[in-house]
Amino acid sequence: MPGFKPWEVGGFIDVNYSYNSNNPDNHVYRGTSVQPRTGEFSLNHAVAYVRRDAIPGRFSPLFEFAAQGGPAADALVAYEPNPGGANGKFAGPEVWKHLSRANIGFRSRHGTEVVVGLQLSPVGIGVHWSPYNWNYTVTWQLNSVPYYLSGLKLAQTIRDKHQVQLWVVNGWQLLADNNKAPSVMLGYTFTPSEKFNLGEYVWIGPEQADMRPRAWRLFSDTQATYNTERFGVGALFDVGADPRTDLPLSPWQMWMNGAVFTRWRVLGKLRTWDMALRPEFFWDRDGRMFGVPQTLVSAAFTNNVRLFNNLLVRLEYRYDHSTSPNGFFYRGPAIMDGGPGLGRDQHTIFFSVAGVFAHRFGGKRG
Repeated sequence: MPGFKPWEVGGFIDVNYSYNSNNPDNHVYRGTSVQPRTGEFSLNHAVAYVRRDAIPGRFSPLFEFAAQGGPAADALVAYEPNPGGANGKFAGPEVWKHLSRANIGFRSRHGTEVVVGLQLSPVGIGVHWSPYNWNYTVTWQLNSVPYYLSGLKLAQTIRDKHQVQLWVVNGWQLLADNNKAPSVMLGYTFTPSEKFNLGEYVWIGPEQADMRPRAWRLFSDTQATYNTERFGVGALFDVGADPRTDLPLSPWQMWMNGAVFTRWRVLGKLRTWDMALRPEFFWDRDGRMFGVPQTLVSAAFTNNVRLFNNLLVRLEYRYDHSTSPNGFFYRGPAIMDGGPGLGRDQHTIFFSVAGVFAHRFGGKRG
């Protein structure tokens, strides 16, 4: 394709200050890895990447590497297992925390794609890199599903609009597997135009020590977005279940959630001002995702001002509510999970400044 530049180098630095109405002594926003610190100025997340995309209509190698640092990077891999416990080696958060993406593969002329390594998960709306999302903070849904997957992706594009996917991965946001068997995810996307996308992903696999099929996790993610320069709208719905064979009577632990995303342009073309509003709910019946049986209700309203191509200023108000009678959010000295004094409500104001850079290069002219 004449003029197409397959290589891109870029990155961002996200700095924020947040006010949390609960003022927790540990400064931690419980349950999220994207903005895990509150009540202070935080060098939240820094990322640098290089990527090679496929050239349309040609056999093309694919490559992606991204390094990261900051509280968001540490929080992202905080629950990475170290198989073998005290006797395990070469795995765990300290090994992986500075790797954001690292994968290699190819795409054929006929739309067959094979990629292996640490990859961005397609589940949910939004990514761990906050400058690329409509809202500054992300949904409880996104904090409950994999931000990344480690393993093999096979994809086939059909007539430019349809794509089917097969993922074989170590597990649910796991770089080191927590058992001795992989998990599988099937995906389908329908993209009739650059503006509209519909996706469905189904997860099947063992996510605990018991690897028998009766103990496999079952999960479905349905998402749709319509996005133009002036406005955008999106919606998602998830449902999942874990048969907990490690507990008496092997109960099924279930969760379900939904969210609506809206974005609209207030003014400008070069220097732009966008607003975004996002309500959501997360029903965690048995506490499988966030450790507490509850329903989380949340809403976020964000102002995004792009002063220059490389400078993004954001102001967001977010409200969270937990139906747990014992509370969920850290509050003052109450910073122990399951302890007394936890908050049921949380009001947070975020102010963020992000420097974002991207430059494309390579390819042949003419």
